[in-house]
Amino acid sequence: MPATDTPGASRSDAERNRRTLLDAAAQALAHNPGASMAQVAQAAGLTRATLYRHFSTRQKLLEAMRAEALERAGDAIAASRPSEGDPLEALRRAVDALAPTGVRFRALLAEGADQDPSFLGERAEVFAPLVETVRRGQEAGRVRADVPPAWVVTAMASLLVAGVRTAGAAAPDGPSVADLVFRTLTEGVATAD
Repeated sequence: MPATDTPGASRSDAERNRRTLLDAAAQALAHNPGASMAQVAQAAGLTRATLYRHFSTRQKLLEAMRAEALERAGDAIAASRPSEGDPLEALRRAVDALAPTGVRFRALLAEGADQDPSFLGERAEVFAPLVETVRRGQEAGRVRADVPPAWVVTAMASLLVAGVRTAGAAAPDGPSVADLVFRTLTEGVATAD
């Protein structure tokens, strides 16, 4: 029996196809939020039948993308080491890590993920380590103590969403999305007198 006919190889192929489909969907929907399932399959170099075996509807595909976005955001936050070092530097590392993840999943914003209470609740759980970072910053006198830590993190997430939505409109030689988000979060928009 050839090695490709073994159950392990079939699972491996299925997982590779699923990964390829999610990558293609992120790319196709970033370029065209209205891309059809057929266009996603074509971008993946796979058949529509393969796509529908993994994701029976566009909604199922978007749900899988949403789950992946939250997982990647959680991984990015963990990799940014939010409990280490200066709290503002830790927040900067988190913003730097989260910005590219957000850009990859820009298509979910077109679908209204940032308006879905279920998604917002899941996002709050993923971003919870940053609430502790803000608390640490308040205790160290680096973050204003009169602002609830959860509000600071919600504001940061909202700025990231705004940055991702407008990433294509930014001047190529201007500040990055991460720079704009962090500077707006920490410095506001008023000029110093």
